[in-house]
Amino acid sequence: MLETFRILSPGSDTNPNSKVFRKWYVRKIPPAARQIREPGRTPCVHPRERLSYMRKDDHQSRSAGKAPEGDTADDGERRVGVEVEFGGLNAQDAAHVIKDLLGGEISTRDAHRYELKGTSLGDIRVELDSKYVHSGDTASAFEKKMRRFAGDVSGSIVPTELVTDPLPVSSLSRLDTLLDKLAKAGAVGTEQPHLAYGVHLNIEWKDHDIRSILRVLQAYLLMAPALRMDIEPDTTRTLLPFIGRFPKDYEAKVLDPDYNPDFGQFVADYCEANPTKNRELDLLPLLASIDEGTVENALKEKPAAVRPAFHYRLPNSLIGADDWSILKEWERWLCVEMLANDEDNLLKGLSDVRDRRGSHDPVGTLRRMFARVIGK
Repeated sequence: MLETFRILSPGSDTNPNSKVFRKWYVRKIPPAARQIREPGRTPCVHPRERLSYMRKDDHQSRSAGKAPEGDTADDGERRVGVEVEFGGLNAQDAAHVIKDLLGGEISTRDAHRYELKGTSLGDIRVELDSKYVHSGDTASAFEKKMRRFAGDVSGSIVPTELVTDPLPVSSLSRLDTLLDKLAKAGAVGTEQPHLAYGVHLNIEWKDHDIRSILRVLQAYLLMAPALRMDIEPDTTRTLLPFIGRFPKDYEAKVLDPDYNPDFGQFVADYCEANPTKNRELDLLPLLASIDEGTVENALKEKPAAVRPAFHYRLPNSLIGADDWSILKEWERWLCVEMLANDEDNLLKGLSDVRDRRGSHDPVGTLRRMFARVIGK
């Protein structure tokens, strides 16, 4: 099903034809992921150009919203909520751009938060992305004034954020049109060192079977090096905590082909290693939507968000770039799901990781061999 996982600009150290890249490729990418990213199949392209991950027919069906196994919405179409950070345009002005293009009614929640109801893309919120600049309905006049002032002075470095309801995948191209309009009105993405802006996809997931969630996490961890290389997360974003990588010990646990936890054990392991939303792929909202109490017990506090969705936080916000789109980021994510649904290649990738780790851990290799011999 997977055809290519393309990257790179010609002449760079990561050119598929360069010795440096080939050395990295052999060392870092498991065989299952190499099939997705095999160099030489198509001309090398820059990571911001449109990627071709799938056969043409498969690409068309999935981009149109056809759902793979385990995550079908009630009407059969995939849904994804989108959060886009940008600068250069305040929340009030952005709200009016949205209304002009999509209709709806603007509701002012405070000086830096606006909600649009009844647009042609559903309800949309646009706000300055900091809890310190927003005031509740019961706030005093003094508090509202101070929080408004805080937003006024921090607006040049704190991103404005656009947040949609879960959208049918077939609507993502219309969201891209909206982002183009915002860019023409002055919105900018991650273009300067202090503008560490990202995109989050909240990918609806209906299957409560922990085995399906585990497969997606395993596929993501196998493909994460290739995704990072393809997306090239903004340097400032990688230095900040918001898209932290999973701890190495936790990755090793999850990528063990013998790891087969029940829901309770999976939640306990996940929350012990990742008691935060600040991961490239945040599972806390999804796990809490299945059993909030179990997640609360593991975290020792209420989860911050509860929704049946993978919270994928890695992509940059490149609003205004001609060769970037939300649809492209969605297609990147689909590669993860497609590997998760390819049981043979997924297992090959997991086995390869274990074999490579075992070459540095001969005692562990002997233990596993002994366990297989005695049938345990």
